Formats: sequence, C-alpha cells, structure tokens
Amino acid sequence: MPIQATPARPVLQYRWKLEKDGADSILVHYGLRNYGRHTQRAIKLEPAAAEMIRTLDGKRGIPDLSSDPGARTAIEDLVSQGILVDAPARRKPATPETRQVCVKCVNDDYILPGLEFDERGVCAFCQCYEHSKGLNALTANAMTEEDLLDAAGRKTGSRFDAMVLFTGGKDSSFLLWYLGKKLELRVLAAFWNMPYTSDSARDNIRRAMKRLPNVEFIERTVAWDVIKSAMCGQLHRVGMPCLCPTVAFALFYPLAVQEKIPMILAGIEEVQMAIMEYVFPKGAKTPAAGPPSPRQQTLSFLKYRAMPGPIRPPVAYDMELANYHASIKEQLAPLYAPLEEILRAADANPGMEIPLIKRLNTNKSYGNWQDVVTLLQRELDWQMPPGQKSMLHTSCRIEQVKDYMQFMRFRNMRTAFFPQSIVEISASVHFGLLPRDQALHQLDDLGYGKPPDVLFSMLADLGITDQDIDRSTDELHWALREE
Repeated sequence: MPIQATPARPVLQYRWKLEKDGADSILVHYGLRNYGRHTQRAIKLEPAAAEMIRTLDGKRGIPDLSSDPGARTAIEDLVSQGILVDAPARRKPATPETRQVCVKCVNDDYILPGLEFDERGVCAFCQCYEHSKGLNALTANAMTEEDLLDAAGRKTGSRFDAMVLFTGGKDSSFLLWYLGKKLELRVLAAFWNMPYTSDSARDNIRRAMKRLPNVEFIERTVAWDVIKSAMCGQLHRVGMPCLCPTVAFALFYPLAVQEKIPMILAGIEEVQMAIMEYVFPKGAKTPAAGPPSPRQQTLSFLKYRAMPGPIRPPVAYDMELANYHASIKEQLAPLYAPLEEILRAADANPGMEIPLIKRLNTNKSYGNWQDVVTLLQRELDWQMPPGQKSMLHTSCRIEQVKDYMQFMRFRNMRTAFFPQSIVEISASVHFGLLPRDQALHQLDDLGYGKPPDVLFSMLADLGITDQDIDRSTDELHWALREE
C-alpha cells in the first residue's frame, strides 16, 4: 500500500497493544479476530517499527514519525490488515447495552472485548468451530466405552482398573457413575477436599459413597496455612486464586503409581478443550516415528504441570496456562517432589509402567448437559448447588471469583486468556449440549456483571484488604480494578 494511502492520524485499532517479551517487542491482539486471521494475535516487530508505534498519538501522520524505510513498510502492512487505523475509525468498547451477541452461541463483545463477527453476525469462535469436523473430532487422550474396557484389562497387579479425580461436581460424578456402575470397573475415587469445595459437592460425595458401594474412596487435604499462602501468591502472580485441578495430580498421581493403577481420569469435557483444539491448535508436525504414545502423552501432560518453565508475560493464550502451573509449582514445591521423582524415574527407564492420564469422550457418552443431570439425580441422588442455574463448574464456591478476575484481567489487557466460562457455555451451544435460550439464562450465574459477593468473603479469609489491592502493582490490582 503506498504511503499516501495510510491514515492521516494513525493509531492502533481497539484491543491491540504493544508489549515486551524479553528483548522482543510484540504487537498483541486481546480478542479474537475473524476466521483466517484468528491465529494472528502476536506480531513480532523490529525495533524501529516498535518505536514508531510507541509514538503514535492520533495527531501526526506516518511521514512525521519516522524516515526508516523498513519501519514504514511494516507500518503499511499493519494498515493493510486494519491493525493501524485513522484515529476517528478506532472502535469503541462495547457496553452491556451496545454489546453484540453471536447469532449462533452466546459469546458477546462486552464480556469478550475484541471479539469479531462476520457479516452473518457469527462470532469468530463459531467460525473456527464451523471449519472443524465437529466435537467428536477431539481425540487428545479421549476414551470411548470400548477403550476403557480394553485399558481396564491391562495386567498391572492392581486392585483397581482406574482412578477418578472426583470433586462431587457434575462431570466427575458422571464419570464415577459411568466407570463404577455402568461399566462395573474397580474404581478408586480420589477427592481433594479443597477449603472452597461447595457444601453441595461434599453432600454429593457422601451420597455417591452410599449409591456406589463397589467404589473405594480416598480423601486428601492440604493445611489451610499452606493453601492460604498459595492462593495469595496466585492472586499476586497470575491474578487468580485457583489451585484446582493441578494440585490434585501432585497429590494423587504418586498414589496411583504405588497402587499400580493403569489409568487416571478427570471430569474434563470436550467443550473445555475446544479452544486448544479448534481455535489455537498446536499444529505440531507428526514426527517420523509416528504420533506420541499414550505414555509419552501422559509424561508431557504431567511435566507441563510439575516441571513448568519460568513465568513469562502472558502475550499468548497458552502462556497464561503455563504461568498458572509455574506459579503453583513455585509455591507448593514440596508437594510436587514425589511426582517429580516419578517423572525422572520414568524418563530414565522407558520400560517403567506408569498410570496413563485419560479422559472420557463425554459427548458420545451422555449427549447433553440436561441428560447427564437427570441421570445423576436418578442414579446418585446428585443435586445442583442451591440457586445455581449454570451446569458448569458445580463443585466450587469461588467459581464466580475466577470468572470475575479473568474478565477483569482480559478487559484490562493483562492477559490474552479469554474468560473461560462464557467460552465453554458458548461452545456447548454450538455443539448441541445446551439450548441457546438456556445458555443465555445461565450467563446470569457467571461472575461477569459485578464483583460477586463470595469475592469479599474470600478476600477476608485471605487477609487481603482494599488498601492492599489499591497499593498493589501486580496482577492482584489488575484482577480487581479498572484500568
């Protein structure tokens, strides 16, 4: 594009921001662009181009900013992509009154600022899903009924066919019923009794113990002082207090090794995997020796959690996940020592049998969310948390805190990680697990509208005051205060 066609007063389009990742300058988009450009979220810039963008003020033209030909070429390319626009053309933030809602799901550009829509009114997420082969294309560690029965036949000398990481919530309760009653496998249900587990989840666990007499249960706790310190550290480092479900693997994987259990399953739904599968897939080339074995997949899964790299600026979606695991590991290092020892031993001895991390192909197994709730009510006397409409995340008392903090940090452009719950509910609509009208109703349960009441009681538990938040210069501040 010739230089005279550039905007008279160029500025970065709404939700684009210049960031630093080490020595590199990166232009980051905090949103999701329409399909075809959806993966173009982080653009590395040469120093001269980065310096030019830093000087943009919406008052001067490109010729006034730099004479560097390389920088000017880079700027012209950004103009051609609509990343640099004339100041009056910069989009305005959506409000609850002006938000655009996807015509297919329930994603909107207020909770997800920077979300783009095509000419049909279809959001960028649904566009990505449309170009997929459907939810059943998800294959990472997923198992059907036939797979589970075959795997249970592995001769490991264990008393158990499988371990289930059990929370008392909808997904893990279905998983426990499915393995323990429908398939009649020998199951060890492992429950991490986190201080913020909901009362309804604890009641559901007690009822499951009565309804599933063939299942063995085990419970672990971590000292409140340790939990409190770790949650405070999480708030300051990554702007979110959550420790689940990562800690459960550190607590229970060594037990599964000791008991020689062939596989461990957690209640993870396909919709929770949809972003990494359809929007930002890894796209790694298959090595010449073929795809990684289930053992290699398990070791990679565990190392990502138990041996993460250093915390980095979260300028890419998966960096936020890596930072989350790295932060927990730094604060709870002694808890991870047995797991690290197992991983080192498994690396040193390729013939060492280890429990495989697997998940159930839930879409094939139960159809839709209302079906599974009805089944659980009949089979396990399972109950939703009182007053809760959303069928997502039914075991945690501070789930709305996570929603609110993810929303605030994304809105403040402190993370490229999308608010999780709305994306999961929207994916459930697109893939037929939840009717759209019900999903719109369930959005009211999520912690996006205002600071949830449970936030204040949690902060009091942790000893964090308003003054602490106002004085903070780290992620605690950005998770609770407007930019």
